[in-house]
Amino acid sequence: MDLQASVASSAEILARWATLLAGNVENVDVQASAQQARELAQDAAWWQKIAADYAEKTSMMWRNGWFRDYDAMAREWSTQQDAMHLAPVFRGVVGRDQVEQLRPYLAQPPLHSSGWAPLSWPPVVMTLVGAAAAAHMPVDAAELAFRYIDGSYRSADRREMDEYGGLPGVTREYRRSVTMGKWGEIAYVNAGIEGYGWGALSVLLLIRYVLGLREEEKGALTVAPVIPQALRRKGASYTIGPVQWGIYALNVECIVRDTDGFKMRLSCLINESQPRQQWEWEGEWGEERKIQLA
Repeated sequence: MDLQASVASSAEILARWATLLAGNVENVDVQASAQQARELAQDAAWWQKIAADYAEKTSMMWRNGWFRDYDAMAREWSTQQDAMHLAPVFRGVVGRDQVEQLRPYLAQPPLHSSGWAPLSWPPVVMTLVGAAAAAHMPVDAAELAFRYIDGSYRSADRREMDEYGGLPGVTREYRRSVTMGKWGEIAYVNAGIEGYGWGALSVLLLIRYVLGLREEEKGALTVAPVIPQALRRKGASYTIGPVQWGIYALNVECIVRDTDGFKMRLSCLINESQPRQQWEWEGEWGEERKIQLA
């Protein structure tokens, strides 16, 4: 059902793009521009129908409190609960009641493919973190993101090969889970093919779910930081920048006020000829603030 949900979400994106293009058609020939705008509007309606159709197909796979695959050969619904089955939440094609029933699984995700720990594979991590955020669980999303970032960065920033044979500074195909400490905590270490190309995922998770920068519309962003519990040392400062955000260069600093809240400083520069915009505010972890950049 993750494929069904992905098609629904992708079609929704294409419909939105077509709508935006239809409203921004520029052509010397007015008649040609009008025709092009009509064609784009038709495209938007076509993609919107596909999105609705696949959202409906996804909803039909909800059985007994879970999104389940159907085995056409055996003519029965699967009993397996996989971390990737939470993709419909990530893709936004679920109802409120379904989200409420899935909340415990977003905080404590099931295994992937009947044996892999949920934060082993980058595509699964992106799905789980995105699903928790979509379900309005920003703290859980940030904690899941932090666990993945922490393991990845410890590997990439090493100065020598680790005990698992991984080369430092090289991205990996996936992370193998190991049991650590007397309480049996799960940690993630190097595994899989080297240079697999997943290095950018940690950057995405850090910017979007930890520091909480999210695009909303042209010229604006929503900021809702959630520093993980392990890093909430009073007075600690976490900074990134410059982050190229369209035509804007952002510098972001999040200061831990206490365990419950933060102080945020954000600056924006379009080019050197214009003055730098700056904002500063305080809030509780996960509290949203909309910033108008232009």
